[in-house]
Amino acid sequence: MSWFRPKSAKGRRLGIGFQSKGISLVDVDDSRGERAIRHCGFYPAEGFQAQGEELTKLVRELKLKDSAVNVVLDPGMYSLLQVEAPEVEPEELRSALRWRIKDLIDFHIDDAVLDVFDLPESKRQGVPRLMYVVATRANLIQQVVDQTERAGLRINSIDINELSIRNLIAGLFGPESVQALLYLGATQGSIEISKGDILYLTRRLAVTAGDLQGQGEFAQDELLDNLVLELQRSLDYYESQFGQGPASSVVVLTPEGQLDRLVDYADANLLISAKSLSLSDYFTGLEQVADADLIMSITVIGAALRSD
Repeated sequence: MSWFRPKSAKGRRLGIGFQSKGISLVDVDDSRGERAIRHCGFYPAEGFQAQGEELTKLVRELKLKDSAVNVVLDPGMYSLLQVEAPEVEPEELRSALRWRIKDLIDFHIDDAVLDVFDLPESKRQGVPRLMYVVATRANLIQQVVDQTERAGLRINSIDINELSIRNLIAGLFGPESVQALLYLGATQGSIEISKGDILYLTRRLAVTAGDLQGQGEFAQDELLDNLVLELQRSLDYYESQFGQGPASSVVVLTPEGQLDRLVDYADANLLISAKSLSLSDYFTGLEQVADADLIMSITVIGAALRSD
């Protein structure tokens, strides 16, 4: 199957996230000119069978049977690799990429299903064309499909965290704005630079929202220094590689309790301004969502908003 299929008109948008410790389900309604969160929750369940049972129960309770859904995979379910684009005919691309990445993944290439998306062309002379390759086990994708369809839902797309975050930023800021984002979630962190549906850079971070809690001032300052350094390196790479000019600002998305110091620190130490991104400024209904559910569901909101 194609992971990244086009879709979709305004109206009810569903997102599901299969995660290592459970599933997230988000229901967004944008049919009345505003984005209303009708449901957002995280449900502990380990293993596909338990998650499928939980999903079936939710579909029944929320009356979602036969609804279309965009699914997002947990980062531990796939590898995201940046490679040089092979100089081959389009019909030979996937075969060439399978050969190129076979030693870069931790399972046999014959068991892999791939999808690809291009990076914009570099403005630097002599720099080869680059692309991202997403690789995951075919049987894992099949289990996701089976559990979702058994629950009574129709799969619209299967996405990855990085593109779900891109969807969220594009949906909030529009197609013409270059945005740099620092995202710290419950189980992962990342830096992304995008313009609408165009993803220029994504970088995973070994830092989560929880890492900002319960540390002494010295340890927290060291962590913030490292985050700001990674941000500045990413911004410098974006400017030199793509020649697009600087991003206007860095937006920071992480739990409310962590925002102020992180934003102030980034704003004081980066060459461009930093500001917080509060989802409640863009969605109604979030006041009824527990913080613990929201932080586990941010990328699933992005999956629900997918429009490319």
